[in-house]
Amino acid sequence: MRVEETIPLSGRTRLDTEKTRLLFTSPDGGRYLAQRHRWNVRAVRHSDPTEGLKLLDSRDLEGDSLSAGHLPFGGPGSFTLDMQGIDAFLFARAKYFSDMTARQSVVALGLVHPRARYLRVGAAGAPSSDTHPGGEVLEHSLLHGPRLAGESYTASGYLPEGGEHSRARGLHPTSESAGRLMNSPFLLERRSVYSHTAFLPEIGELPASARLLCLEGRRGGLKALDCIHDFTRAHGIDSYAVRLFVRVADPSDPPRVVGRVLRRIPRRRLRTVQEATDIASEREFTLAPGQELHCYGTYWPRRSPDWEALRKGKPYEPRGHIHMEVRGAPVGPLQHAISHLRELYVTEGTQCFALINPVDDVVRIEPVVQRGNVLLSRCSNRPVLNDVTAIQWEEHDSATQV
Repeated sequence: MRVEETIPLSGRTRLDTEKTRLLFTSPDGGRYLAQRHRWNVRAVRHSDPTEGLKLLDSRDLEGDSLSAGHLPFGGPGSFTLDMQGIDAFLFARAKYFSDMTARQSVVALGLVHPRARYLRVGAAGAPSSDTHPGGEVLEHSLLHGPRLAGESYTASGYLPEGGEHSRARGLHPTSESAGRLMNSPFLLERRSVYSHTAFLPEIGELPASARLLCLEGRRGGLKALDCIHDFTRAHGIDSYAVRLFVRVADPSDPPRVVGRVLRRIPRRRLRTVQEATDIASEREFTLAPGQELHCYGTYWPRRSPDWEALRKGKPYEPRGHIHMEVRGAPVGPLQHAISHLRELYVTEGTQCFALINPVDDVVRIEPVVQRGNVLLSRCSNRPVLNDVTAIQWEEHDSATQV
């Protein structure tokens, strides 16, 4: 699939003098505030062991198919782009947006290097339409500066009618014409609820800041997400992209996966955790010989007071927001093809590598409405910016940035 060039923002766009805030209107008329944050000031590199983990270097994967496609991306110039989040899900407001809007913001903020090629990976949602079933999206693209056009392998997992396990489809429109299924070569732009992805520049080798890990399986299964989160906390890594690659080493003790897929997007505000549970299908399954599990996601300390109140204090995605896809051998009828990764148990019969890329820059984009001098979230109605007049703004012409 092809990703179309990012069209510069038009209409009134204001950038603060520190180039950390961007206030703009999308082509569909929605108002957004993009805010840039810096993380990883505590990051340290040490060799203290973490139970269940073994540090590797690129030579340990020499000749492996994962090496060229994933290792030489990251380092300085990486950034995470968070477009909306759990509040859109919780309040069932401002649920739909264009991915073009997300890409426009980071171009306008000056984060995209004109000569860089980026690996974009992470999690998103897509709405159903006449030409696509939507679902849980695994973002995976190779994009070129300055307009972030390129090739995409992005796909989504959706539940077929009456089914409990997801099927996969590339995220491009299809239609029936004269009895034939017609496919468009372009990636769909429409997204739903959230898009949380990392942009990692190609540098030709494993970045010095990256951590390549082997997760060592155990009887009953090592909880991979707990293990990785413990490792990053010990190393002071507050914000990162994570990729997990899982294979079956012993069919008698395969890895176990817990995946979750939405049946539909909420139609009204959720008042209980059970309401969220009822509109999803969460299933555990094992990986089969010849299959690979690819998991891509991001972590930084995301906050949502309303979600935490609903969950009795539990934070939103405390181990990262990660989606996964089963690749290789065909997906079985009792497996999720693509889903939100809820848990991964690394057994003694599992080969599992994790690649962690610290990401210092995070851009969070929220839909807003202005009331007096205050910018409010269109989802939660909570203040996002208490006094818009207290910021030194400059009128911004995005077309001059690319």
